[in-house]
Amino acid sequence: MTTRGKHSLARFLAFATAAILTMTSAACGSGHQDAGTTSIDTDKVSVSSAAAKSNVMIFTPSDGISISSHTPLSKWAKFAPAVTKSLTDAGFQSKNIKVKTDGNLTKQSDDVQDYVVNQLSAASDDINHHTTLIVAPAISENKGNEQYGDYVTNPSDAPTYDTEKPMTTANTNANSDTDSKTSSSSSDKSAQTQNGNTKGDTEENDEATAGKRLVKTLKLAKKAGARTVILANPLAGFTPDIFVSMSTPRQIGALQAEQLVSKLALEKTTNMHPKSVEVMIPIGEDGDSTAGNTDAFAEEAFAGIWDVLQPYFKDGRAVSPSKKLTATTTDKDWESVSFKATKTAEVKNELDTRLTDSTKDGKTLHVDGILAMNDFVSSAVVDELTSLKYTGTAADINPEIEVSGIVGTLTGKHNLDKIAPPKPKDSKESNTKGEAQSQSDSEGDMAWPIITGYGAYVDMMPDVVNGKQWMTGMENIQKLSQDIAGATAIIEAGKNVTELPYVKTATINGAKMNAIHEKPMAISAGNLKHLLIEPGYISLADAGL
Repeated sequence: MTTRGKHSLARFLAFATAAILTMTSAACGSGHQDAGTTSIDTDKVSVSSAAAKSNVMIFTPSDGISISSHTPLSKWAKFAPAVTKSLTDAGFQSKNIKVKTDGNLTKQSDDVQDYVVNQLSAASDDINHHTTLIVAPAISENKGNEQYGDYVTNPSDAPTYDTEKPMTTANTNANSDTDSKTSSSSSDKSAQTQNGNTKGDTEENDEATAGKRLVKTLKLAKKAGARTVILANPLAGFTPDIFVSMSTPRQIGALQAEQLVSKLALEKTTNMHPKSVEVMIPIGEDGDSTAGNTDAFAEEAFAGIWDVLQPYFKDGRAVSPSKKLTATTTDKDWESVSFKATKTAEVKNELDTRLTDSTKDGKTLHVDGILAMNDFVSSAVVDELTSLKYTGTAADINPEIEVSGIVGTLTGKHNLDKIAPPKPKDSKESNTKGEAQSQSDSEGDMAWPIITGYGAYVDMMPDVVNGKQWMTGMENIQKLSQDIAGATAIIEAGKNVTELPYVKTATINGAKMNAIHEKPMAISAGNLKHLLIEPGYISLADAGL
């Protein structure tokens, strides 16, 4: 062990002993406060006053260096400043808010431990009781799913929300001592594949060790009086004051499926004139270290998609040009629409194969909607549809929309409402036998389809504006940041977080905890100004204007 390691361990053990003695003294004492001790009476002080006296330390993963605009907007580098701004708006002083980023869980656990040992151990009880640690665990389990952004909650950690009232602070503290027996989560499972087989990789073993060290440190901080907020992925054996759940694969898939149902007006469609829909779910390469992660993501995403689309395929209102989805497809058949998509060429080849009719001299098939899962895939879909000579813009999908109208919307002149696209003009009616016939049988029908994605890639914004891509999606960073700041202010004032309407009780891997969650945003030309430009995520120039 290095000299630094020995000193850090010594400080850690000393602080642990001090924390235990503090709790023992508090339990055995008369409850009267020393005359020389200054403390905040949480029954009398306002939330904003408590916030002004509180410290917040934010730990997030580092995003790495990227100069490309072909990346998701949902990055930790954007989230931390948003949380900081919301905290200051809630009354916290900017000088008392610190942010630390780390490239992996080992380094992050070291930094959290150093902060707890070096800062909290030297602080007064009053400061400790008015310190909040906000931690987004820097786990590697999301590798392979970067196309969706940094905030996705892993499939195995998806919360189940209860109908009962949120837990009280006392409930949360009680669970912190026992949840290690009931919770199995990201920090432990990062050293396993999704099917439970242990990997012997040294890096993964190091991460599992780091996860346990992080849990031990956070428990120590909590016992000393600090508050804790965990973002995106929970830690095995630890119940924070607040858990902030981000989008899950199921929610990302369902969001896009719901958009297709709405924009294609599937509720009004009949099985005599069904809509043609393709679902494209990207996965990693077989044998790749990230394959298990992307497979689990794909399986969960398809479950969300099929929960929405299955009724329409079952009664014939929706069909698949490639026949990869049928009336008998179940939510277990995710592999039928999954494909390796680590390169743009792989997406183009997959789409070309699906839309080429091998029984009709290689004619290109008509398609009404393509669920592309993320903007990496959708960008390749747009390029390949153009190569295949599909034509159209937003004006063709909806004749009431003109580019000038979109520009007017984005510059604040008026709102833009899209309606379902009209049925192609040359689509055939039902055949003489009365059998259902897909619009894909309309030879020469190369109208541009509805395309959905996720990630809000900056370089895809012009395609969202001109209608090449109907919608994209991303985490509601602004609302989540406001929720986190509001909840932090409440717990710093010593009040129950149950007072907040956006805090729910969630069960995550068997452990109950107070949780915050906001639905991801569906972004189109009609709301792009309000959701992305006004908050400052992108500029008019980014939108191609």
